[in-house]
Amino acid sequence: MLGLTTIYVIILAVVLIVGLTRFSRLSNPFKILTFSVIITFLTELAGEIFTIQHKNNSSLSHIESIGNYILYSLIFLLLIKNKTLKKGILILMTLAIVFFIINATFIQPFSRNFPSNVYLVSNTFFVILALLLFGQMLKHPLNVSIIKQSIFWFNAAILLFSITMFLNLGLLSYYARHHWGKDSLYYFWACSVYTFSILICVSLLVDNKKPARPLHG
Repeated sequence: MLGLTTIYVIILAVVLIVGLTRFSRLSNPFKILTFSVIITFLTELAGEIFTIQHKNNSSLSHIESIGNYILYSLIFLLLIKNKTLKKGILILMTLAIVFFIINATFIQPFSRNFPSNVYLVSNTFFVILALLLFGQMLKHPLNVSIIKQSIFWFNAAILLFSITMFLNLGLLSYYARHHWGKDSLYYFWACSVYTFSILICVSLLVDNKKPARPLHG
């Protein structure tokens, strides 16, 4: 299983290099996305050390999940144009952060439990935002091929990962009850994060701070 994690770290390193190399040419949402890759890369590296020394890296999972929740929310805040939705994102973002703090303190302690509640809340939020952003893309198409739109690749990554994470958490619950299928669960997790990271890498490769023109007007 260590080999799968090593592959993931290598993929993250490649994504990070792409983000840092193109940083000056990225639009603001994708500069924030690069910072999220930095957080994920560093927590994955530290997680290996924590697992070896303490047999538990749940504290890093809390940090990564909360940090990336804030950064991804900020990205959606910049990408979504509707002012009412922007206000809603800010409100939900604030409420979720308060819940995450309560969860890490009382429900799923920071140093002992994996923050599954955080992932359930954040992934539900991101599925909704991704669908709204796809709706915006359909309503306001750009005068450029969709495969050259960084928003499309980012949004596809978020939607796919958020949906598969629900299934991943369900399988985790099944394993906890029946103590069977741990290897399959780990392989499923690996496929999910590999795909997510590759799609994020594509979004960073095609992004350009110069905005594309609307298809009509």
